[in-house]
Amino acid sequence: MPKRGKTLNSQCRELVLKLQDYFERESQNGGPLIPVTQVKNRVSQALGIGAKTLYNINKEKFGASGSEDNILRTPKKKRRQKPVTGVDVFDADAIRNHIYGYYTRNEFPTRRLLLVSLKEAGLFKSGKTALSKLLHEIGFEYKKTNKRKILMERFDLIIKRSEFLREARKIESWDNVVFVDETWLNANHTVSRSWTDETKASTSKVPIGKGSRLIICHAGSAGSGFFENGLLAFASKSTSDYHEEMDTDTFTNWFENQLLPSLPEPSIIIMDNASYHSKQVNKAPTQADKNADLVAWLYQNGIETTAEMLKSDLVKLVRENKTSRVRYEVDEIALAHGHRVLRIPPYHCQYNVIELIWAQIKGYAARNNTTLPFSTNKMMGLLKDACSKITKEDWVKVVEKTRKLITEDYERDIRVDTIIENEIVIQVTDSDDSSGESGSESE
Repeated sequence: MPKRGKTLNSQCRELVLKLQDYFERESQNGGPLIPVTQVKNRVSQALGIGAKTLYNINKEKFGASGSEDNILRTPKKKRRQKPVTGVDVFDADAIRNHIYGYYTRNEFPTRRLLLVSLKEAGLFKSGKTALSKLLHEIGFEYKKTNKRKILMERFDLIIKRSEFLREARKIESWDNVVFVDETWLNANHTVSRSWTDETKASTSKVPIGKGSRLIICHAGSAGSGFFENGLLAFASKSTSDYHEEMDTDTFTNWFENQLLPSLPEPSIIIMDNASYHSKQVNKAPTQADKNADLVAWLYQNGIETTAEMLKSDLVKLVRENKTSRVRYEVDEIALAHGHRVLRIPPYHCQYNVIELIWAQIKGYAARNNTTLPFSTNKMMGLLKDACSKITKEDWVKVVEKTRKLITEDYERDIRVDTIIENEIVIQVTDSDDSSGESGSESE
């Protein structure tokens, strides 16, 4: 008989729900998701903990011999919990524009003032620590300039955005601009609430937990909509971030053998710099490599060396030239087929039209995933249905919206650049901001 009257803390309750969710998925599967002989693997997957954690718990409890019966103790916390920002890519872009608004008005917001104005605008709900984290995530930081501490965007991000916006504005026809991206759908993705007449028959059961996950990759354009045979979707084998489930080989195979044969020529392909998009074919050597490797790379890239050069000289030459000579495998594949890849700058997913299409896909899936079974097979069907309902007109609308955003941001950057050049900058006056962005202040 189970023990009664024992209070379970919040972490135990979370584990109970994870265990229940795992058993429900096994029930929907009609049997074990993992063979019953793989006990530790089953425990790890059911509770969402790593194999190393499970090993350490067993070692602590039973000792190295496996025959001890030790008392388990809660380890001390090693770090503060990261603040939660709760901001998506479109909110982040609105916050970036909100900050630029201070530039153009020649005003000087402290972090405290910025927090207040963001809350008043309905753009941010958390506290100062979370705001500091968010500013860092979207590329802003406090810097001293002429003995003043000012909020500035990272210069490397400004450069990359400027390069992207200039190239995007050269596009004459957006019909053949192809947008590529990945996302996910959980098997339990559904609406959280529904109208009922308060009878048992009219009340839909909301599943517990997220369920198993589909990893999705697709592409589309204003001229074609979603490309036929362009959908790649598969069931995830873990609960980790979906970026960890997609790998370079899978993406490159899809890109070359599914997507490219479907494209009209020539096309511009817009994508971000996810790691599986960014395998380098001309990767620069490092200080750990031999002199011969350094010399070979420099020679292949048309950079002269002399026999008198030391390793430090060679490393310096490589570092000075490697950025301008970065080449990516998928870019080369696209070029060989008559297409060109244009990469979105970091923290600027709002320039990828397909983000708006994903929102429509997920909305459709949630509205139609309200009855049992909640499974990946069912979600796969809903995904395909949702994609088929996205029309060329839907794509035209979001492409036009994004094209206007690109023009607006290009013009905004010109205004801001002029203001900064004239030293009309955001000045930090609060003492708490002058102490730095350590994130250790209270909320």
